[in-house]
Amino acid sequence: MSRILVVDDEKDVVDFLSDELQAAGYTTGAAANGVEAVLTVLDGGWEAVVMDIRMPKLDGVNALRIIRRAAPSLPVIMFTGQAGQGDILESTRLGAFACLLKPVTIDKLLAALAQVTHTPLVA
Repeated sequence: MSRILVVDDEKDVVDFLSDELQAAGYTTGAAANGVEAVLTVLDGGWEAVVMDIRMPKLDGVNALRIIRRAAPSLPVIMFTGQAGQGDILESTRLGAFACLLKPVTIDKLLAALAQVTHTPLVA
């Protein structure tokens, strides 16, 4: 089954998204900021990353920039509740598969993940 890394500095968001993804059949891991995300991605074995843009220590855009160098083909889905249009455009320019707005709907997230992991949607 697909391993998805969920990255957000809000533990409640990580827990919610992880629970929903696990219910849909994914295996999840978690990181609380961009630094943890980069280090976890470097360990390998992930099929996709779902990452917030606004985080302390290293924001999602800069984490994506580093992830692109280390794992250029790893699908990354960004999400945000506070980022400006510039951050969203930069994420897209850096190769983010999608940029979803918070509150993230599970249907949209699952649809995006189904495309990048080639996993059929579960009804």
